[in-house]
Amino acid sequence: MRLGDPRQGRQNRNPPAHRRLNPLPMSDTLTTPFRWVDSTSWEPGFFGLPNRIPWPPDVDPAVANSDPFEVEHLLRAIGTMGAELTDPWSSFARAAEHLDDLADAIEDADAPEAAELLARFEEIHPDTAFGLFHRGTVARMEGREDDAIGLFRAAAEKTPNISAIWNNLGVMHAMRGQRDEALAAFQKALALSPNDRTALEGLAQLRAVVKLLRDPNDESTAAFVDRPTFAKMVAQQLQQVADDPDKLLAQGEHLLQQGFAPELGLQALQRAHQLRPTDRRTVFGLTAAYRLAGQPDQARATIEPYTRQVPQDPEGFFHLAQICNAAGDTAAEAQALDTLLTLDPNAQAPLGIRFGLTQNDHDPLKEQELAKFGEERGSWMALILASNIARKRGDKPFAVKWAERAHEIAPDSEDVLLHYTAALGEARAFEKLVSIIKPQIDSGKFTRRVDWNYAQVLQGMGLTNDALSVLRKAMAGDVPAEFKASCALMIDAWIGLVAGSGVPLEVHASGFLQRPVVLVTDDGDGGYVLKAGARLPSESTFPWKATGSEVQVPLQQGQSGGGAEPRILGAFVVRGVQPTAKTIDCHLVGLPDGMLHFRASQAGRRLQVGWAPVGLQQR
Repeated sequence: MRLGDPRQGRQNRNPPAHRRLNPLPMSDTLTTPFRWVDSTSWEPGFFGLPNRIPWPPDVDPAVANSDPFEVEHLLRAIGTMGAELTDPWSSFARAAEHLDDLADAIEDADAPEAAELLARFEEIHPDTAFGLFHRGTVARMEGREDDAIGLFRAAAEKTPNISAIWNNLGVMHAMRGQRDEALAAFQKALALSPNDRTALEGLAQLRAVVKLLRDPNDESTAAFVDRPTFAKMVAQQLQQVADDPDKLLAQGEHLLQQGFAPELGLQALQRAHQLRPTDRRTVFGLTAAYRLAGQPDQARATIEPYTRQVPQDPEGFFHLAQICNAAGDTAAEAQALDTLLTLDPNAQAPLGIRFGLTQNDHDPLKEQELAKFGEERGSWMALILASNIARKRGDKPFAVKWAERAHEIAPDSEDVLLHYTAALGEARAFEKLVSIIKPQIDSGKFTRRVDWNYAQVLQGMGLTNDALSVLRKAMAGDVPAEFKASCALMIDAWIGLVAGSGVPLEVHASGFLQRPVVLVTDDGDGGYVLKAGARLPSESTFPWKATGSEVQVPLQQGQSGGGAEPRILGAFVVRGVQPTAKTIDCHLVGLPDGMLHFRASQAGRRLQVGWAPVGLQQR
């Protein structure tokens, strides 16, 4: 059984939840059918059995103390008890007949089948931590996290000496952002098994311990230390480099970024600043460190001398503006921003702060203020921001006007070109796209993202053939493999060889499927194409029956008969199927954003595909 979170890919010494039972032959020379041994393993308690257990005489009794031991040995001994066979041994032996099928159901993420088999097990052999834990597993497969946590906790309370059950609780609490509960669970697991890797990794992710890799490329070299020990180690390292400002700066920035010993990071930067009080990077690092430590006065005292010494550096004034904002000094913040924008009128973040922009701002007054600033200061960025406000308001003429003016000021700016292209596309200004944008793209002065953006605009205007031509040209030659793959996928989508789902899947915040994606057949649920717990992206291939020239592949998330009703997603439509074929080959990919991509082929021939939302599928 894998009681540690399977989505984390961790190995652990765990209860035999879905471990297959393999028959072990009994020695022909046995003179005694079984003997009683006292087991210190957690396994008997997990199955609701006493720790004094029957054991085959041909197996070393020390094996019964292993965590876990082979349950097959116990079952073989039970089978020889004869007249001494009573409960709980009898009930456990009969219930154990369902363990292999239960293992298969859990491995296949078949929650209804697992629940039914578990019910049979518990009817025969009730009131066990094994049953509680597996009911929690089924609840988790069905997306019922609250129920799963309650059942895992009940299992842990019934058999509190099993670290892996506590690990499962820790993982679930951590995924839900319940840090204190996760810490408590992982710490209980670690108290039971001090070298438990799952617990140590969990505590490291919660930043309760520090994970150190001797070899950054080899996880097996990991060592875990508590934070006080780590702080002592760092303090010794800082003493060794106390007169080296470069190493102090690098170490201080690293410590602040990690967050494990921020006070030592601040000390390192303070010492580096003492050694090099006018160094740009050191001043900025120490200023940011003071700000993060909630010491705005010290931060201001650090950055203000720099702005006087190097008044031509706009970044110095940006740090000063941030500090003034943290201190609530709005007048000084505005003054710092004005000075910065005098030095660099195209600084996007300061412009956004200075004009109070929000993500979906469509205020025409802010648009006019930005446009005025852009004209007066020659700021193409201010004009782009003004254009963006007009675009969000749906004012296409002004969106084009400000973007065009920005392009006049900075014709070689890639950011300007990207925005100008999009504004022209939304305004359907095809003539300007051809006369202004296309020659610049053909010039080769810009990166491939300009080609990508131009193709997207053309396709959005219904000019798919032109868009395809742009992408095919862009992906030719020496280009990054990732860009080439993105172009190939987009081309397939535009020519109908790959289709996306119209609705997103239920995906946990930590990136795995909460419930399986299931094929829907005339008889009900079909096979699983993406299992519950699969970390996205995940893919599968499967055959599908061809019933005509057009075939639909309906999907749902979740299983019928489970604790939660399945969610009908819709159906992928496959066209151009040869009528003589019996099946088509399907390929499905679940993406991190919860969307599905689908392809289909027949005898190596790629088929046209599309998406039919709920209500438009064949009945």
